[in-house]
Amino acid sequence: MTNFVLVHGSFHGPWCWDDVAEKLRAAGHNVLTPDLGAASHEGIYPDLNDYAAHVAKAVLSCGGRVILVGHSMGGLVISQALKLIGHRLSALVYVSGLMLRDGETLQSFLGQHATLGVEDLVLKHMTISENGALASFPATMAPEIFYNRCTSAQAAWASARLRPQPTAVYATPLTLARIGASRYYIACEDDRAVSVLYQRQMLENSPCDKIYNLDTDHSPFLSAQVPLLGILNEIIKQT
Repeated sequence: MTNFVLVHGSFHGPWCWDDVAEKLRAAGHNVLTPDLGAASHEGIYPDLNDYAAHVAKAVLSCGGRVILVGHSMGGLVISQALKLIGHRLSALVYVSGLMLRDGETLQSFLGQHATLGVEDLVLKHMTISENGALASFPATMAPEIFYNRCTSAQAAWASARLRPQPTAVYATPLTLARIGASRYYIACEDDRAVSVLYQRQMLENSPCDKIYNLDTDHSPFLSAQVPLLGILNEIIKQT
């Protein structure tokens, strides 16, 4: 039995992992899917440190070492959580995850690599609230950008569940711990949200123990469940 903590990305919730979590549990594994909500406390929205602390609680609640998986923005969260619970992790797994260097923010990464010439479709279509605290993504664009390899039913189901995302997460510098948990990257080759060029640049900046490639969109937890589960099972054997 292996402990998994599966962390969702921007605009999403634990629901995106439902099918994968169910299949892992059916195989005898313990799986938690923490909710990185957007609720504010007295007008203050959570930042990357708040999310990392929330994920750390989930990891510590497991009875043993954990494979910590982060999708998209969830990659930032699992990296930030490493300093809190690195001793409890057997592996970090980034699923088209944002994997930055120590001291970087998502904002600084995008600025530094503007020369890549990527048309960032998420930035292009998302809107920011008047107070700057929340970003929203239009459900009408999600099938084309997040779910382009999903069935129409999957895309409609997921698009209807998108929610606002606190922007403070994107401006919080990463504080990367020097703890030796193995790192694996699952690159999504038809990803229109985190482009292949961004993924390659992050891997060049921050090499991993092993890279897996999936011919899939940004959402393999829906569109490529069988190969994704196959990779996770391979990682179990290596940890």
